[in-house]
Amino acid sequence: MKSMTRAIVVHQMRTENCLAYLIADADTHEAALVDPRADRVADYLRELEQRGLRLRLVLDTHTHADHLSGAAELHARTGADVVLSAQATSEVATRRLSDGDRVALGGHDITLLASPGHTDDSMSLLVDGALLTGDALLIGGAGRTDFQNGSPEALYETLHRRFADLPGHLIVYPGHDYAGRTHSTLGQERETNPLLRLTERDRFVAALRAGHQAKPANMDTIVAANIHGVRPTSRITVDELAGALGGAGAPLVVDVRLPAEYRSVHLEPSVSLPLDEIAARRSELPRDREIALVCRTGARARVAAAGLSGFRTRVLEGGIAAWQDAGHPVVEGQAHMSLERQVRIAAGALACTGGVLAVAVSPWFGLLPAFVGAGLVYAGITDRCGMAMLLGKLPYNRRGPDGAGGTCAAPVGTATPGAPSVAAEGTCAAPLGSSRR
Repeated sequence: MKSMTRAIVVHQMRTENCLAYLIADADTHEAALVDPRADRVADYLRELEQRGLRLRLVLDTHTHADHLSGAAELHARTGADVVLSAQATSEVATRRLSDGDRVALGGHDITLLASPGHTDDSMSLLVDGALLTGDALLIGGAGRTDFQNGSPEALYETLHRRFADLPGHLIVYPGHDYAGRTHSTLGQERETNPLLRLTERDRFVAALRAGHQAKPANMDTIVAANIHGVRPTSRITVDELAGALGGAGAPLVVDVRLPAEYRSVHLEPSVSLPLDEIAARRSELPRDREIALVCRTGARARVAAAGLSGFRTRVLEGGIAAWQDAGHPVVEGQAHMSLERQVRIAAGALACTGGVLAVAVSPWFGLLPAFVGAGLVYAGITDRCGMAMLLGKLPYNRRGPDGAGGTCAAPVGTATPGAPSVAAEGTCAAPLGSSRR
């Protein structure tokens, strides 16, 4: 989706539910990237080349907790300045801006608006009729406020005070969207967004506090990686790995996903070593052998590579998804019930239990199936299920692979706690009661 405002082009690039933006001055051919992901750096560079643009600025609207930032790698490859809020803790930033500061892009200015609430370092960007809000304001909602020094009080001030004087015709470009939407306007959000319509401060704060959720998967690891900077990582293509596995000196394939994910489908041969166990168990990995790191798409594998300095590592480009798309063989169905089936069983059991107790004990127990139903509606709309996240932490789902089905018997121990997907959808959006946006 593209928007033209005089000589400025805002081009939106979606990866799953994350939205990055290429801002370009059509006259000078200077460009900025906003909220780029580390796993899409090659795509951004290709887009810049095709458009004949020079990357001058990389701006992260906040320190991301749900995905790896491409800022450090883009700086290393292009020399572009990395711009963050003055409030951000970062080893990557080459420029820091405070509220009201401006940065030039060709003949235009990008103005920073401090937008704390989702995080304390959140900022929005105002450029020629467009408002890039990061996670401060989403379409029909806003960013959650219960981690990274977030504050519902601060978010209230951002949405109801700082944004109050901005014109309604501004096009709102959010940092995430979980329903396939691309943009809105500030005026439309004022009319329809529940959080903008919730003008009483105490009720606004209470609504956000009541919606606190489980901490996003691998959040601490991702935040730390983004603070230090995700540097360029050596990669191996699916065809290169397939060829290497058939020869002498084959790399050790280490799958860093949740053990339940591993049992569902994995490469053969490979071993399971969940991301959140790597720091504690790195001594179990060989230093005299190349290690090919694998996850669903490559994002978690890059985090793992950053924590394995001193080892010869390469990340499988595109992850197991690309491996399967290329038609290479996998091992499937390690006699494990999927999380989706577990959710159906658990939700049904809770609803039935609530119904029985409502009849036999007290009508108040009827709230239990209502709560479950609301949760399922929320999961259907957002494609993010809190119950699945909780079930993923149970011992049955945390248990490591049992060694059957061709799993390579590498010296990496046995049962290990698993880490849910880095790319879990919806982790940044704030629920309003039992619903979201």
